[in-house]
Amino acid sequence: MHPGRLRWELARRGLSERELAREARISAATVSAAMSGRAIAATSLSLIANALLRIPPVEIIDQLLRTDNERLGVD
Repeated sequence: MHPGRLRWELARRGLSERELAREARISAATVSAAMSGRAIAATSLSLIANALLRIPPVEIIDQLLRTDNERLGVD
């Protein structure tokens, strides 16, 4: 798991690491390991992915995080 991408997904949803751990039903230590780029079990990765799928990004946060080109639809 790419830690930068995970941070991005948490930011888009306004979630903390602790909130993700609770939503994914895994330990905060496991989320911390993923955020640090350390290996985590495939089961934990799946639980994180499913939690992120259940929680949609907050539109205004998502818009604020996008670059100008993404907002304008320019590649």
